[in-house]
Amino acid sequence: MFSFTDPVADDAAVSSAPSASLADAARDMQRQGRQREARMVLLAYRLGLSVSDDFVVNPVRQNGIRDAADKAAVGEVSLQLGVSRSQAGKWLTLGAQLQRMPQLRLAFLEGDFALHRISVISAILGVVDDDLRGVLEPLALGLARRATTDPMLRSQLEKLLIELDPDAAAAARKDFAERNQNVIVRPDAFGHNTVDATVPAEHGVFLRERLAALLALRVCKHDPRTTGQQRVAALAELMGFPAARLTCACGRDGCGRGVDEPAPASGLEPEAASGIVVVVDPDDGRAPHLRGHGAIDPGHAAEIGDAARQIELPAESIVAGAGGGDGPAPPIDPTGHGGFSVPPPGALVYQPSKQLRAQILATDLWCRYPYCGNPSHACEIDHLVKFDHADPNAGGWTVAYNLIPMCTPDHHRKHLGVWIPTMHTDRSITWRNSVTGQQIVTYPR
Repeated sequence: MFSFTDPVADDAAVSSAPSASLADAARDMQRQGRQREARMVLLAYRLGLSVSDDFVVNPVRQNGIRDAADKAAVGEVSLQLGVSRSQAGKWLTLGAQLQRMPQLRLAFLEGDFALHRISVISAILGVVDDDLRGVLEPLALGLARRATTDPMLRSQLEKLLIELDPDAAAAARKDFAERNQNVIVRPDAFGHNTVDATVPAEHGVFLRERLAALLALRVCKHDPRTTGQQRVAALAELMGFPAARLTCACGRDGCGRGVDEPAPASGLEPEAASGIVVVVDPDDGRAPHLRGHGAIDPGHAAEIGDAARQIELPAESIVAGAGGGDGPAPPIDPTGHGGFSVPPPGALVYQPSKQLRAQILATDLWCRYPYCGNPSHACEIDHLVKFDHADPNAGGWTVAYNLIPMCTPDHHRKHLGVWIPTMHTDRSITWRNSVTGQQIVTYPR
């Protein structure tokens, strides 16, 4: 399709490509791009290694400079490839890690995964010993092939690590804190600054929930500002910037949230505003789950115990399979009745009970649409088969195997009817494109 030597011709090829072939062509180019990037990174590693080896075998060249070999390697890769020292260092670190992960290295060269996804996997596998890495590597590749975002994959890999070696996970957390915890404020364009912070997970969740609570309290849906602008105004108040107060800017006389002198954000009830919830398995079979973040090690959960609300997995929680067996699990009853012949209590009521909602949230950790990482507790609970308000018995019922968490935008996408979901007995969902027949599978955790 493309010459890769004539940009004018390739531009014309893009413009004239038939609609039916666009997705396949784009995926093909994506794979080729990943394959080339993999080779570039591994060649960069070899380049850095050759420079480093030269300095090691020729001590005179080091001139008494500390870590001269490493500095020379990073500097040469930076200059030869025209990237920052930081980027060059990341490529060299990744290249070194991949030498101990042959399956991951070959998948990278095959173009199966993007550079960032490979980096996520290698960072987790890099903290364990060789024996455990041999166990984790094929499992990690299986998880990486799912329709998940990179943060979701990281959480899944950390969960695996925690459950197999909690001590290694705790040590990795402490090492990461020593190397990366920081708050950086740097100038940005047009009178703005960029604030970049690496903080403990519970601090980040606390801040996000405080911002959300303040917006819900002070701003109505008619406020003309973007959500980002509203959050910035809320953050200024939370930081204690002089005279900073988040107020609704809708300008409507009847707005109940546009009060003249709102109480300071520090007056929010701590329990209502913290939002720190840790879901634990009473049988210690699963890693603790910090809502809004992901898996955390048991020691971490204990450390934040006084600040967090701890809830246990429901004793009768829905069975959720990990997937990856010999084939897909059988599909659930397509009527949306969850396999029941007679509606159980609550099945003909649109809103699920608190107990049923808790079961769904404990089992399905994210929005169930492909490649969405919104946490389930921030999602709507949606009926897979539409609930019939005129005749509840005829439509989809409010039962576990007809309910999934979905964020609002993806809920809207589902109702567009382009991708049709089918749930299976392990709560995996197959999303089928109604036009092409393409299928994407998502899993509850």
